[in-house]
Amino acid sequence: MGESLSGEQVKARHLRDLGSDLGPLYHALYTEVVWLHAKWLQYRQLFGHSAQRIDLLNRVAGHLVRIVQDTLWEDVLLSLARLTDRPEIGKRPNLTLQRLSGAISDVRLAQDVGRLVDDVLAKVAFARDWRNRHLAHRDLDLALDRAQPLEGASRAHVETALLSIRAVMNRIAHHYWKSETVYERFFAEGCDAESLLHYLAAGVRAEERRHGAAPRDPDSHDEA
Repeated sequence: MGESLSGEQVKARHLRDLGSDLGPLYHALYTEVVWLHAKWLQYRQLFGHSAQRIDLLNRVAGHLVRIVQDTLWEDVLLSLARLTDRPEIGKRPNLTLQRLSGAISDVRLAQDVGRLVDDVLAKVAFARDWRNRHLAHRDLDLALDRAQPLEGASRAHVETALLSIRAVMNRIAHHYWKSETVYERFFAEGCDAESLLHYLAAGVRAEERRHGAAPRDPDSHDEA
């Protein structure tokens, strides 16, 4: 959105402008999408930036770092799968992008959103396979190497999926407010992975000085 609004102001705007059906649904999905992008940004800052950062993390706490990396990665895949679930599973309704078009009264907008959601479903198929056979459930045949391997999953796959999700959310935002949300630029100054890396690098340099070793150039860790 163009202006800077607080979380409560954003919610009030969504509920006011989108109506009683679409407003609450859009806002709940908006919150999920913002948080998903926030987690993905932290993952990329830690594990998708450079070999130097991986080296720094492994040097300080390699075992813990591997657990954090795997947990963040799996959580992102689970989030992608949840966002694209069917509207109902059994008798339980789900918060999902697939509900959006049915809550939109404008026929043209509903059709556009429906097509964009179909694109999301295709782009997120890899994450749903991981969720269904490896993360939420542990498929026996897969575990025993008797099944088709999981769909390929990479950072590029996630970026493509997130791009398609942003297209859905911003199609609605543009229709109502003639603006878009830059989800991919989620910013938390002083309390994100960049801050952690900075202090880890500072600690490593201090430890090297304490032991009489020549401190490494901070740029060797990307000024982490």
